[in-house]
Amino acid sequence: MRIVTPLEMREMDARATSEFLIPEEILMERAGMAVSSACREILGASSQVSRRIVALAGPGHNGADALVALRDLASRGYPAEAILLSSDVRGGTASARECSRLERMGVSVIFWSDPGARHRVSHAALVIDGLFGTGFRGEGPAGGAREMIEATNRAGASGVPVICVDIPSGVDGLTGAVPGVAIRGLRTVTFGAPKWGLLCDPGTRYAGEIYLSLIGFPRALLAGGNLSCLISAEARELIPPRSPSVHKGEAGHVLIAGGSSGKTGAVILAARGALRAGSGLVTVLWDRAFGECALSLPEVMTMAVDAGSLSPGTVLEATMRMDAVACGPGGEEGEVGRRLVEALLSDYPGPLVGDASLFTLFAGTPERIASLRKGPLVLTPHPGELGRLLGRETARILSEPLAAAREGAERTGAVLLLKGARTHVVGPEGQTSLNLTGDPVMAGAGMGDVLTGVIASLLGQGLAPFDAARLGAFVHGLAGERLARGATRGRLASELADHLPGVLFDLSSGAASSAGQLAPPDPALFWPFGGGRG
Repeated sequence: MRIVTPLEMREMDARATSEFLIPEEILMERAGMAVSSACREILGASSQVSRRIVALAGPGHNGADALVALRDLASRGYPAEAILLSSDVRGGTASARECSRLERMGVSVIFWSDPGARHRVSHAALVIDGLFGTGFRGEGPAGGAREMIEATNRAGASGVPVICVDIPSGVDGLTGAVPGVAIRGLRTVTFGAPKWGLLCDPGTRYAGEIYLSLIGFPRALLAGGNLSCLISAEARELIPPRSPSVHKGEAGHVLIAGGSSGKTGAVILAARGALRAGSGLVTVLWDRAFGECALSLPEVMTMAVDAGSLSPGTVLEATMRMDAVACGPGGEEGEVGRRLVEALLSDYPGPLVGDASLFTLFAGTPERIASLRKGPLVLTPHPGELGRLLGRETARILSEPLAAAREGAERTGAVLLLKGARTHVVGPEGQTSLNLTGDPVMAGAGMGDVLTGVIASLLGQGLAPFDAARLGAFVHGLAGERLARGATRGRLASELADHLPGVLFDLSSGAASSAGQLAPPDPALFWPFGGGRG
C-alpha cells in the first residue's frame, strides 16, 4: 500500500479537484463522516452520552474536518461544542462555513481564550483533535496551541477518548518527529493514504489506533510513489506458492555462514528461522574449532571447515548447490572472518544476506561491498551497525532513519533493511517499504538472527531481494505479535521462530491479523489500518 508525504497528499488533493472534478467540500464532508464514525464507535448511542463532544479546531483543513465531524454528530443527537484556537480559524472559507452551520444548529462555538474552555475539555465525553495537520513543522506548538494540547492530554490521561484528525497535532507529517508537545490520541483517522510521519517512530506512538478512510479518492491517485507498506492481502500474494508434489530439494537450500567463540548460537537461530520459514534444506558452514554446532537442531546439516585456512575454492564448493546464503550471524570479526565474507561476496553468484559481523568488517567502507558483490544482496543492520558501516553516530541514524537507510542502500548497491520499531526496507533505487508489524517483546537477543534466516529462506524459495526483505520483516513481526500473547517480556528468539509456520499458514489462508491489519467494518469508508504503539 502506498504511503505519502504531506506534499504528495496536497498534490493528490489538488488533482482530485482539477482532474477528477471532485469538489473539495465533498472530500471534506467524507473526511468528517469518517471521523464521526470513529467517534460513534467509541461512544455508542447518543442517548447514552450526557457530556459534550468537544472539537478543537485550528486554521487549516484539519480544523474544518473536525467541525464537519462535530456537525454530523450533533445532527445525530450527540451534545456537541466547538473550541477554536483563535479568531483566525473563522478566516478560512471552509472553517467559517462550518462554524456558521454549527451555530444554526444551536451548537456553541467558542474560542480557547473564552472563560470555561479548559473546563469543557477536561469534562468532555470525547475530544476531536483538529488543531494541526500533516503539514505541521517547526520547533513545536506555542501559546494557546500548546495549552490546548496539554489540556487535551490531561483529559486523555483521565479517561476522555481523544480522536485525531489525519495526524495527532504536533507530529511532523514528513518525519514523525515531535519537536515539542503533541496530542496523544486513542485513535487517529487518516484520509486517502497513510502519511509517512504518522507511521514512523516516534509520531506513531501518539496516534493510538490508526484508521484509514479513502474518502472517495480515485484509485489512479493512490497508485505510484516509492514509499509503501505491506498489508496482509499484499503479503499473501508474495508468499512463494507450492505444488502438491514439492519435495525438499525444490523448497530451497540455504547455507548459513557465521558463528564465533561465544556466539555459536547465532547461526543456529538463523538456521531455525530459515527452516521455520519453509526452506527444504539448511546447511551451516562451521569452523571445526567450535566443535559440534547443531545438536540443538537435528534438522540442520553442517559443513565443517578450518576457518583459519579457508580458501575461496572451499567457499565456492560450499555454495555450489545453494539457492541462497546468509553470512555474518555471530561471525568472526577478525582476518579469518574477513576472508570468509569477502569470498562469499565475490564468489557466490546467488542471493546473499549479510548481517552482524559484516558491518564491522566493512566499517566506513560501504562502497567496497558494492565493488565485491556480483549477485543480489540484502543487508540487515540495526542502527548501531548501520552507523558503523557509514561512519556515523548511532543517534544520527536514529534521528534520520529513512535518509540513512537510503544512503546505505545506494552506497552498497544492496537492498538494505534497517531494523527497529519501524523497520525500513530500502532498495538501491530508493524504493522504500515501512514494516508495521512487531511487538516490544521482540527486544531480545537473537531476534535479528532469526530474521536473517527468514529472509535467506525466502530468497532461496525464489523471491526477489526487495520482496524477500519486506515479506521477511512482515512475517517476523507477526510472529513477534503472537509471541507477545500472554507475556510482555522474557520470550526467546527460538520461540519466535517456532511461530513462523502458523503465521505463514494463516496469512496464506487469509486468517492472519495483527495490530496493523484488521478486517474492515466498512471498506468503502472506514478501515482500521494500523496500530500506533502508544
